[in-house]
Amino acid sequence: MTIKIGIIGSGGMAQHHLKRFSAMSTAEVVAIASRNAQTGGQLAAQHNTAFVPEWTNLITRDDIDGVVICTHNDSHGEISLAALQADKHVFVEYPLASDVGEGEEALQLAKKRHRVLRVSHPEVVSNEHQALKQKIDELGKLHLTTFVRLTPGRGARPEILFNLPVSGMPAHFFIYHIYPIVDCFGGAAWVESSAIYEGLTESGQYQRFVNTLTVEFKRGGIGQWTWAGGIAINAAVQNESYVLSEGTLSYQNNNWACTTPAGITPLPVSDSPQPTLQELWLSEIENPAQQPPCLIDAEVALESIRISLAAARAVNGRVNL
Repeated sequence: MTIKIGIIGSGGMAQHHLKRFSAMSTAEVVAIASRNAQTGGQLAAQHNTAFVPEWTNLITRDDIDGVVICTHNDSHGEISLAALQADKHVFVEYPLASDVGEGEEALQLAKKRHRVLRVSHPEVVSNEHQALKQKIDELGKLHLTTFVRLTPGRGARPEILFNLPVSGMPAHFFIYHIYPIVDCFGGAAWVESSAIYEGLTESGQYQRFVNTLTVEFKRGGIGQWTWAGGIAINAAVQNESYVLSEGTLSYQNNNWACTTPAGITPLPVSDSPQPTLQELWLSEIENPAQQPPCLIDAEVALESIRISLAAARAVNGRVNL
């Protein structure tokens, strides 16, 4: 069985997915759509596939089984919905959507039409994340999670990144920092947030930012995230901790360690091979299940955007979810 794929987008992630799928015997990329005719046309020509200027025409093609969405954040939900309505399987880059209603509708539509909706969060194929979840289950009740990411201001960045209308506030385009914690501890009862933007223009672009986010999880415990980008620092810094009743998991210097009254031990992580997300998506299409794992993961993605999108409203005060 060969699964025929259409890719929407022509940037770095589209090129990444195209390379991965082109190497698989069970997949064939038959068309690429892009609002940028130059980069989209070049990418299609390089891989001897069709170029379709309008994504709306790509998703209705009879020779396409699944659609890979690699566009700007603000269009993920719209395109996912349209593709599912056209009975296509969907692989969408995170975030799932920039509107909670679109995310909810996409998930319900995937269930109703028995389509595979896979959001690109990699934790499902991460041995490290699975080891963390297992250890968390052994360490009792959550008290606190903390996450800090500081990013220097050197070098060029895509103009869409520090761009509120297109990518959303940092809590939203950094959704991949929120998702793994939601996967471990569930959804939030309430959200509080603050944000500072330097160099903010009327179009919503900015040069530097600080964004903080605090939640209380429905199952108990507090989660805190801090992001600062475009700042005067020599190299990126990232620290993360999970404080539980029976011990603390801490991430520093690219390693996880567990601290308990008995001492500090490294987190054991399996080195067993895992499929790529692209291989996982294809296998779910080839082997339909009554409750496919992708929809369980999409529920986590939906809970994550509930938090990230509430952060914008919570700048003006606590938001209950």
